Amino acid sequence: MIFRRCLSAVAALLTACSFSSFAYAQDQLHTIKVGHVGHDHQIAIYAAIDAGKSLEKEYGVYFNELKRHEMYELYDKGKLVARVQMVRVGGGAKMPAALEQNHIEVGLGGIGPVMKFIEKGAPIKILAPLNSDGDAMVVRTDFQAASWEDFSREVKMSKKPVKIGYKDPMANAYMIFVRALTEEGISYGHETLDKDGRQVQVIMVNLQGEENALPSLESRIVDGVVVNEPAPSLLVHKGAAKRLANLSELPPKGKFAGHPCCIVAASEKTIKEKRAVLKALLKAIAAGGDIIQHDREKALASETSWTKTPAEVGKRSIMNVSYIVKPDEAWQKAVDKWLTMMSGSGQFKGRFGGKSVQDIRAAALSLDLMNEALSEMKLKKQDLKKK
Repeated sequence: MIFRRCLSAVAALLTACSFSSFAYAQDQLHTIKVGHVGHDHQIAIYAAIDAGKSLEKEYGVYFNELKRHEMYELYDKGKLVARVQMVRVGGGAKMPAALEQNHIEVGLGGIGPVMKFIEKGAPIKILAPLNSDGDAMVVRTDFQAASWEDFSREVKMSKKPVKIGYKDPMANAYMIFVRALTEEGISYGHETLDKDGRQVQVIMVNLQGEENALPSLESRIVDGVVVNEPAPSLLVHKGAAKRLANLSELPPKGKFAGHPCCIVAASEKTIKEKRAVLKALLKAIAAGGDIIQHDREKALASETSWTKTPAEVGKRSIMNVSYIVKPDEAWQKAVDKWLTMMSGSGQFKGRFGGKSVQDIRAAALSLDLMNEALSEMKLKKQDLKKK
């Protein structure tokens, strides 16, 4: 009897120790917070998540869903490396602000706003590209223009200013558009009169987010908007606007073709403390980018699920975006052109003021981790452009 009791006690102790060890191991597992804007420039990570365990065979990494669109386990080489919490953040300056404030550790968003935060001293690095292009200008259906050339001519002939909305002053679409206005010799501002009392030709209206584009067009507060996909395709689908031009086509000729748009960024603290987790995450994002290239139907399904746009809108939208995986020489040259534009238009007034493009890129980009991740996997295709 005593012997049996001793055995039971030992078994209970072993069970308790095993459970305690398991709980301890779970407590020690990293959770990494990934901020995303929820539009289709970022569907590489959505496609990877939605692929589930089927991703493992080809790419060595996969996600296991714990709570849809919110919490996932990330596996690399058969090992559970982290829990990934997907956090919806706003576009423009909101994503890098969330990074700077430690609300998220990894952020997917526009290169322009991220560069501005880095210049101001935010401890953030750009790790990899996600896409290029994907920004467009749409105008009211009754606006008398069918092309950029028509628009330029109409603006110059108009006796009253044309009003164009944008979602954020740091958004790529805004920076491209005002640079094109300058190239065309079109005056612009945020008020009817400039500082010298002269009437501007284009009034720029801050819509405080792209969700306000539709009501602003419908109520005729603005004549058009410059925004990123899928907003332009959605506005056309709803009959509120017509597509005037892809912003990559705006003057100066060739200046904005292939312009960098969304990137993967992370806090320096996360890069230092969660390097292995970051590498696994970058592998998954690269795998998702590969899926977009060889299986557009899967990519479209993920776009519809995560962005909540109708499938017909998503199909039109993703055709206007170039999805990129590798931070290769071509992408880095495009980044250099973008930084030159930002510097030349007076965007850099802090620590990047007067610095060379090479120095700025060296301070802001940290591409070694993505290159390391890519060296450990085989993609089906190279970085591919719009089809």
